[in-house]
Amino acid sequence: MTATGENTHGRAYGRRAGKPDDSIALCGPGTLGGELLRRYWQPVALSTEATELPKQIKILNEDLILYRDKSGTAGLLYPRCAHRGTNLLYGKVEEVGLRCCYHGWLYDESGNCLEMPCEPKSKILHKIRQPWYPLVEKLGLIFAYMGPAEKQPVFPRFSIEDELRDDQWIIPYRREAGPNGGGAMPPYPKLDSWNDYNWWQMFDNFMDAFHVVVLHNQINGTQFEEALSVIPEVEFKYIDNSVISIQHRDLGNGRVHQRLSQVLLPNMNGTAGVTDDDLSPSGLNWTLAIDDTHYMTFGFSRRSKTSNTDAEMNLGLLSDEWGPRHGRPFKEWSTEDHQRWQTDYIAQKGQGDISLHSEEHLTGIDAGIGMMRRLFRKQAQLVANGGDPLGVTFDEPYYVNVRAGNAMLDAATLECVAGVDKRPG
Repeated sequence: MTATGENTHGRAYGRRAGKPDDSIALCGPGTLGGELLRRYWQPVALSTEATELPKQIKILNEDLILYRDKSGTAGLLYPRCAHRGTNLLYGKVEEVGLRCCYHGWLYDESGNCLEMPCEPKSKILHKIRQPWYPLVEKLGLIFAYMGPAEKQPVFPRFSIEDELRDDQWIIPYRREAGPNGGGAMPPYPKLDSWNDYNWWQMFDNFMDAFHVVVLHNQINGTQFEEALSVIPEVEFKYIDNSVISIQHRDLGNGRVHQRLSQVLLPNMNGTAGVTDDDLSPSGLNWTLAIDDTHYMTFGFSRRSKTSNTDAEMNLGLLSDEWGPRHGRPFKEWSTEDHQRWQTDYIAQKGQGDISLHSEEHLTGIDAGIGMMRRLFRKQAQLVANGGDPLGVTFDEPYYVNVRAGNAMLDAATLECVAGVDKRPG
């Protein structure tokens, strides 16, 4: 209290400095969360992005070179040539492997040194190994395993492939622009993207059913469909290696809109569509940390072969400009534009490059966020103690089961009346 009786409780002076939760935020080698992420196969590029011109990419705070040799095999190598350290970004793709431009050392996709042109009889040729990571190509995405070799799991299979009809196909994509992305894929080595904050600030969003009502409706008018403007009744559940948000919205006239969202270890999610009548199953997405303050999104989406959006989707690059609101593309918005009409991007970026988790005050609506963070930390600590995390297998492919989606239910019985029951079993 001051001399005048003013209540001074809660003033900013002398407050304790906030700090991030490094156990989830950091992604580099040797960090708690980074080592957990490395125990799973992670998408690193679209298959179409591995070409005869090498690309420098950054994944989990590691700089790497992606290429495809003339035989069609993709490789992922450490950038600095094992000879004198020249960047293999400037290497020449051969029938087999990538040749350094400086002295011609040739490496295959497993890092084996195949040739030393200046020393064809070198005794160390077969002892040289350029650091590398194994790759798997699946449904148009390239996946890498970046963890310890002795812990490499079998590549998983995905529920999105189940019961695929003849008139459907699976589209791989990398999100480039829109409310949670922007610009082109970060042109390496410079990271120039709207995805310019820690990956957890995006990942937390998938278990947040209530910002849909406030941010996307009450504050800014209806950005999505009318059904999502209703405050839902929400239940959160642990199922296998995931957390599921079960949302029921009473639309009146005996109708209940059910929306299931799901996050899966370590950085996957299934999120239902945002239209009233979108009753299709969710796709599968990865929120991939580039480094501690940048991320990008990869995913699979099941689409009708006759969909009007297929031509764009087939390119693999989603581009949601959100431009008409201010008459120019989203990435060109000013600070004032963002003040007048907010999106997920500004709400997440507004937390800073890495959120100060110690300053948060989580409440009941954040239960799903807390559940996934605890699951991630627990599994990260298990890995640090020498164990194997949930969702990896070493004998047969692990099944990644996405249960997310929308359904329209009868209010009296909560039985699915749309013909597709997506409630988790």
